[in-house]
Amino acid sequence: MPLVPKREKYALFATATAVGLLIVFVGIMVLATNARLADYIFVISLMVALLPVGVLDYLEFRWRRAVEARMPDILYDIAEGQVTGMTFLRALESAAMRDYGAASRELRRILTQIKLGMTPEGAFMSFARRVGSRLVKNASLIIVETSRSGGDVSKVVRTLSNYMRLVLTMDAERRGAMRLYIAVTYVAYGVLMVTLTILLNQFFLPVIELSGTMIFTAQAGYETYRRLFFYLSVIQGVFSGLVAGKMGEGAVSAGLKHIVVMLFLALLVFTIFVA
Repeated sequence: MPLVPKREKYALFATATAVGLLIVFVGIMVLATNARLADYIFVISLMVALLPVGVLDYLEFRWRRAVEARMPDILYDIAEGQVTGMTFLRALESAAMRDYGAASRELRRILTQIKLGMTPEGAFMSFARRVGSRLVKNASLIIVETSRSGGDVSKVVRTLSNYMRLVLTMDAERRGAMRLYIAVTYVAYGVLMVTLTILLNQFFLPVIELSGTMIFTAQAGYETYRRLFFYLSVIQGVFSGLVAGKMGEGAVSAGLKHIVVMLFLALLVFTIFVA
């Protein structure tokens, strides 16, 4: 999918936030009568607020990666066209007739802007701003500067194509290696959930039931400890999700989807497995 316009994106964020706040208000109303249910409602409100943002960020990330992945092919085809004697614009037109997946629409948009009077430099820089990728931006800058200086554009473009292919290969290897650390983050969170479940079910609940006897008197009730551990799992899920997003995709915002998954796991464990 192409990038969502900023106006629509902000409208989606505002709607998700408003719905989340509405659910929070429901939780506040329930808090006086059922604290446990109110806690669940508060977490659900956070999930509702984050889910649309996380999904949109993930879809944009996939689109951006798809465009980046086809840039070396686009540049190589443009360079090959120039080698056969085509001008840069004619080589661009020839490349625009081919299928480059998600990048085809952007390539045709560049060509349309040039035909409508925009300079090739302006069209490529506009393309770089839309994609929002540092790699695409650097490639566009090189094309623009080469075109301005009047150098051998075909040679530069071919070299740039090979360079981008190498960078993308290295980035794919890095992301593949980072998947292991994302898995470790989820395993660590799972271990935390198991530990909290055992502590609450096998230690706190039996011990607090003895409160008021000759053995000892508990300082707080079971529900207090249960709520404490529940919010501990929520906080841990938020920060673990942010770390997973940063390691996996290089952006903290990419961790929003991981946060939603971990909060769902926390809700699942505390509603089913914890007394």
